[in-house]
Parts: sequence; structure tokens; C-alpha cells
Amino acid sequence: MITGVAHVSFSVTQLDRTIDFYSKVLGLRLISRGQVKENTMGRALFGTKWGVAPEDAEIDFAIIKAGNVHVEFIEYIKSKAEPYHKNPSIAGSTHLAFHVENIEEFRKRLEKAGVDFHSPINDLVRDGKVEWRWCYFRDPDGIVVELIQKGSS
Repeated sequence: MITGVAHVSFSVTQLDRTIDFYSKVLGLRLISRGQVKENTMGRALFGTKWGVAPEDAEIDFAIIKAGNVHVEFIEYIKSKAEPYHKNPSIAGSTHLAFHVENIEEFRKRLEKAGVDFHSPINDLVRDGKVEWRWCYFRDPDGIVVELIQKGSS
């Protein structure tokens, strides 16, 4: 029986840049950073049946805490990380969604920091009531990030 989600993980091309963005720009807390080098990691991470498993792999990782959720970012050193395709319609693509208290203020702060939003603040309205407000932007690797505010402002 599944009892919860341990963490979510994203591959990135430059871990230091990712840490700076999520901690300094978004204000999340870095809780762990490390490196793993193992001769069995390639098989464990890639799986031999997919035909891409090197005998060994090397990763740098960081774990950021967002509320009660841990978000892991991995930079593959060996095999080298490739850029994200940036097409959210491809199966397996994903995005991060963060709750914020005041979406308008948070968005203005991010815009001042150079974040380029690709959607306005939208309202999800049900029965004439705003259930939540949301908008999208991308992190430095092109991973889609969503801000969500419950209810109206």
C-alpha cells in the first residue's frame, strides 16, 4: 500500500544555477546537497531494458524543501545531462506547482528578479466563486513552474 510521496525529482543541466534559482529567487530552502558515484547506478537509474544504461553513473543532487514536499534536482555528470525538450505535451513531461499566499505580490517580486511569465494570472471559477488563481513561468532549464493561490485575493 502506498502511504505518501517521498519526493519528486527533476534532471537539470546546471545544479548550481538551479539551486540559486529555487533558493534565492523563489525563496525555498536547500536541505541537502551531495554527489553519488557508484558502479551500479547506471543500471539502477536508467534500467538495462531501455538500452541507455552505462555501467557506472555519476550525479550531483540537491534537495529543496517546499512546505512538506521535498523536490530533488539531479545533474548527471556521467552520462552528461541533456537540455530539456521544453514541450509539455510530450508524455513524461511534468511541472511544479507551488502554493503562494498572494499571487500578485509574488509574481511582481519574481518579475523584478527577471522571471518571464508565459501566462497571465488566471482564475478558476466554479459556481461564481474563485476557487484558485494560477499562472505559469519556467525555471532556468525550461521546467514549467506554476503558482497557485487558493480563493480570490
